[in-house]
Amino acid sequence: IGTSSTRKRSSAEISDVLRGICAQYPEIRRAMVSEGMGMGGASTVEVEVYGYDFAETDRVAQELQARMLEAPSFTQVTVSREEYTPELRMDFDRTKLALNGLNSTTAGSAFSAAMSGTVASYYREDGEEYSIRVRYAPEFRTSIEDMENITVTGAQGNTVRMKELGTIVETLVPPTIERKDRERLITVTGIVGRGKALSEAVAAAQRAIDSTDIPSELNIQIAGDYEDQQDMFADLFLLIVLIIILVYMVMASQFESFMSPFVIMFSVPFAVVGVLIGFAISGVNLGMMSLVGIIILLGIVVKNGIVLIDYTILLRERGMNVRDASTTAARSRLRPILMTTLTTVLGMLPMAIGTGEGSELWRSLGVTVCWGLSISTLVTLVLIPTLYCAICMGQEKRKKKKLAKQQ
Repeated sequence: IGTSSTRKRSSAEISDVLRGICAQYPEIRRAMVSEGMGMGGASTVEVEVYGYDFAETDRVAQELQARMLEAPSFTQVTVSREEYTPELRMDFDRTKLALNGLNSTTAGSAFSAAMSGTVASYYREDGEEYSIRVRYAPEFRTSIEDMENITVTGAQGNTVRMKELGTIVETLVPPTIERKDRERLITVTGIVGRGKALSEAVAAAQRAIDSTDIPSELNIQIAGDYEDQQDMFADLFLLIVLIIILVYMVMASQFESFMSPFVIMFSVPFAVVGVLIGFAISGVNLGMMSLVGIIILLGIVVKNGIVLIDYTILLRERGMNVRDASTTAARSRLRPILMTTLTTVLGMLPMAIGTGEGSELWRSLGVTVCWGLSISTLVTLVLIPTLYCAICMGQEKRKKKKLAKQQ
């Protein structure tokens, strides 16, 4: 297929084509098209069905698969439990075993030795060792009638056929039995389509669960990338809160004031607004790299406010009133603020608009930083001086009132 830099279609588009090709062949019982592992691959939503009864869990899994395929959020839905394998099982009658002086262990060992064989000895040649397995010839173990005629020697030395000790039952068994937390499990895995958010796919899976008749003895859980995403988001949101607190503490200690850092922190919410606008325009969804970009923004967006407020405070200390100090600082610091913002935004721009190999992973980071920093800079130049003036003038009015009351 070639690398993403030499082909005209993305991995997701090629995967959709391959799924359509596989669907045209009824001989293919099960096909799974993967777009790669890790953060660059397609997201998956796994619906875990816990239950002991094979028939009920299979029925629920099949219904969930059909309902999830109806949702446009999924391009492919597979069930982890493969098709059942036919199996012949010998059911012994304990009464007949006792009458012939046998038990189930002895009879079962004889049946297994005839069908699968036992290692009687080893053949050694030129330093190599080979097992000598003794069992019935293929022509004597191919049909149910052959199995019924397998003989076993009783306690009195008499020869007894298997059909005199029980019956051979033909059953269907699953190839593997998955377990999680010591419970039987069957997983319905849906691959999220290109351009669809993981949250939309999770909502579609939840609607499929709600519309399915699920017995009370079964337990349903949504896992997969969604479960990992929830854990990751919880950790990153906690990290964001800690970063905001630490940034505020550092600014408060440097300004020796609680009001100035409070004003500067007003640029942070507007940076998030800019990120949301960028998501809406570019079609990028919130993910891990987007949250990493937001964490980077938390340290960058306050920089412009620090430069502006610090010079405003310096001008006030030189004797200017609040309004003149704010306007003078805004004019004087406009050029350095725009320079630092443009260097960061233009440095991230290739990442935000890139279409090369790995762009699906890094594009959200570039979009987050570019849009968040751009919007927050505009807000810093307009809102921060205005808010600072309003708070300072309010403080001055309160001081004048207190002095008037004291006199």
